[in-house]
Amino acid sequence: MRREALVEATLRSLREFGHEGTSIRRISAAAGVSIGLINHHFQSKAELIAAAYESLATSMQESMRERSGNATDSPRARLSAFFRASFAPEILEPKVFSVWLVFWSMVMHSPEMRAVHDRTYRQYRSILERLLEALGASGAAPPFKPRMAAIALSALLDGLWVELSLSPATFKTAEAITVCEDWVCALCDGALPGLLLSRDTPGRTGSRAGRGRAVQHRSTPAPGRA
Repeated sequence: MRREALVEATLRSLREFGHEGTSIRRISAAAGVSIGLINHHFQSKAELIAAAYESLATSMQESMRERSGNATDSPRARLSAFFRASFAPEILEPKVFSVWLVFWSMVMHSPEMRAVHDRTYRQYRSILERLLEALGASGAAPPFKPRMAAIALSALLDGLWVELSLSPATFKTAEAITVCEDWVCALCDGALPGLLLSRDTPGRTGSRAGRGRAVQHRSTPAPGRA
């Protein structure tokens, strides 16, 4: 529990004071522990911040996964729920975004941060990949490459999230969700040729039987917060 308290204190300090204003002394005061205890759990400030990065990334991923429906929902409905969770108010909270900026700025220069980034990105991509594989297995889309589809969808989600966080007046959350829904419709329609597999490729995901269902889904407005 002490380690978790230190990570939480680090996140609070980063939200309030940024990287430059976050020190071991400030973290120890916020957590109500001695500097010696921090040194017992973490060898450096960089290691502590890396642990905070992993904690925040993992908690956000768990939140989105939990909100992406349950096993009884259709794969398409689970993707829609994941999109709504990806643009939930707590995800778009400005101070949370400011912490992400600190983390990203350190990835290129800190081996600890690079390791956390690579690990948590793989975890996030695997969530999307499983959701997309289920969509393909349901017959809603022609055979496609789930790994590359997950990378593409991740980039779309991240880009929309960054723009909403930087310029929330430019477009609304519901519009961001609609863009993601349209991307899935395009995948189901076979309109993303770079992601499609040939009929002869082993381990194909999905079939062409679901195109009519994709068009039908497109006529339904994407749910979301305005």
